[in-house]
This record gives sequence, structure tokens and C-alpha cells, in this order.
Amino acid sequence: MNSNQLIEYFADVIQQILNKIGSASNLSEDKNAQALISAILKALDGLGIKASEVMPKELEKAYYLAVDEASASLEKAGAKTDGAYAMTKRGFIAKGFQRKIHIAAVKKIVSDTLTDLKAAIRTAKKSTRTTINKVLKKVKKEIADGLILGNHNRVVRKRLAKAFQEEGLTAFLTAPDKKGKRRRLRVDKYAGTVVRTKMREANTQGAANRYIESGVTLVKVSQHAPTCHVCAGFQGMVISLTGDNPGFKSINDGGVQLPPFHPNCRHTIIPYVIAFKTKEEIQKEKDKWKTWKPKEDIRSISQQRAYKKEQDIRRKAHEELKMYERYKAVLGSDAPKTIGAFRRMKRANSPSWQKVKAKYRNASREMRAAK
Repeated sequence: MNSNQLIEYFADVIQQILNKIGSASNLSEDKNAQALISAILKALDGLGIKASEVMPKELEKAYYLAVDEASASLEKAGAKTDGAYAMTKRGFIAKGFQRKIHIAAVKKIVSDTLTDLKAAIRTAKKSTRTTINKVLKKVKKEIADGLILGNHNRVVRKRLAKAFQEEGLTAFLTAPDKKGKRRRLRVDKYAGTVVRTKMREANTQGAANRYIESGVTLVKVSQHAPTCHVCAGFQGMVISLTGDNPGFKSINDGGVQLPPFHPNCRHTIIPYVIAFKTKEEIQKEKDKWKTWKPKEDIRSISQQRAYKKEQDIRRKAHEELKMYERYKAVLGSDAPKTIGAFRRMKRANSPSWQKVKAKYRNASREMRAAK
């Protein structure tokens, strides 16, 4: 299993949990509710175990592949190198450079990644208990007060399904936005962000350490468009890895860093071999720092619009996924089997979509009437 498959595995397990909630029976009985909680907690523990099995190998692989790619980049730029890495039955072994530095870097990235994932799973387990107990407590009181009539189990199941869509399995709360609102990130979504970002970090660190040991202490950040306002301030900039390059800001200076600049960042670094640059080229790169404004959005209006368009497309896809999960939670087996099928019928506004929408409205109306 690789890192992408691990992300898919997280998503599959969470969907299985949501399906389990949607099909649970007699949850108003404590023993059944506790059995559901235990099953969910066991599934979440399984995610932690799988992450601990997969991520150390994947991060090590990403790191040493970056070392190898950095060696190739150095050679292409005309710098001398002392070999790449060797692959043995025991895994990747650094060859021709300071093994201790690389081993320590990999261990730190692995430790940080597993710490983040384990903390996310602990939070999700706590969220599971809190959500189930809160919903059941409220429903039991309403049943006792005669406010809920008919099929109690159906009401409990649908209430739980909706609650889990809104707040169950929460792994992380974002910082408040300008309106003071905080977003809940479900454990599979948060884990995906952690895995992708840490893999990028491993790639950057592997390359940076390879450059340093080869005597190349300057790197240039990759450029691509469209990009966000954070990355726009760094892309194309030449950064010192050690602080020993006059005229260039370094990673030791406040506000200066290497990719990833934010979660899911796609930027990388390449070696900047100053020995093969003209005085004019070097000065041009130094001059960029004189007008560097890290807190300002330096993108043009057209660049901002292009980035917004790209984000709108992603946001639409994400909103459709959230909608699908709501439909799946309420309708169960009556909902489309996959997000792909859901998107196709929704975007085509087909008769099947109209039927599904009608079922969802009716089911939601029943849930509101039962409150």
C-alpha cells in the first residue's frame, strides 16, 4: 500500500463507519449503542495501525527518491556529486554522503507525521463517543416525553447519521475565519491533508540536505500558475539553506521557509549553483529580496481570477462530495452507490436525480417532523 492508497483506505473505512451507523438497529438500547461505539473505535484504531505500517516506508521512500532526484539535478546544473543512494533488501541506504543527517531527517518527519495522525484519530474517537451519546440522550428524552412516535429506531438512526455528517468523527477544528467561524475536518479529510503535505515535506528535506552536503547552499523555488497568494510571494525566489550567502534571505530568517508553504502545497525546490551564474544573474536574484513583501498579495488581477476559477472547480467537487455523503446518510442503499454516479445524475439533472431528490426531501421532512 502506498500513500495514495492509504488516503483512499481512510476514506473507505470512514464510509463503512457511516454505512454502519445508517444500518444500525435498536440504538435506543444501551448495549446496542455501546456495541456501535466499540465497532467504530475499533475501526479507527485500525486506521492508526495501518498508518503506522505504511507511512514510515512511504516517507523514507519519498525522502531518498528526492535525494536521488537532487543528485540528478546537481549533475545537470554542472555541480559535482558523490553518488546517490543504494537499494538493499533492508531498504534505502545512503551512499557517498552523511548518512546520519539523512536518517535523522527521516526519523523526524516520520515521528511528526505519526504524531499528527494519532492525535487526529484520538480526537475522532472522542468525537464519536460525544456525538452518539449526545444524540441518544436527546432522543431518549423525547421518546419518554412522547415527542417521538412510530419507528423509534428509524428516527435514532437518521438523527445519528445526520449528526455524524455534521460533527462526528471530527479530527481537527480550523482556526476561526474572519467571521469567527471554525470548520470541522473529518478524520479522513484531515489525514489526507497530513499525508500529502508530509510527503511533500519529505521530498523537500531530502533534496535540501543533498544540496547542502554537495556544497550547494542556494535553492530556487519552483514556479507554476495559477497559485495562491502565499506561494506567489515565494515562487521563483532563491533561498539560502544555511544563511551563509550574503544578499539572499535564508530559512533562518523570520518569515522565510521552504515548501510546502501550506497544506497540499505543490511547490518544490531546485539547486541554484551560483558558480555558474553571471554577476548580473546573481544580482537580479538578490534584488528580488529588496522588494519582497511577504504579507502582500503580489498577483495580478488576472492571476487572482485564474486561481479563483481553479478553486471554484475544486470547491464544487467538494460540495458535491459533502452532498453525496448527506444523501447516503439519510437514504442508505437508496442513494447512488458511488460519488461518480451521484455526480453524473446530478449534473445531467436526469429523471433518476429527480427521484433521488424527492426521496431525500421526504426522508428529511420525516426527520424534522420527528424532532
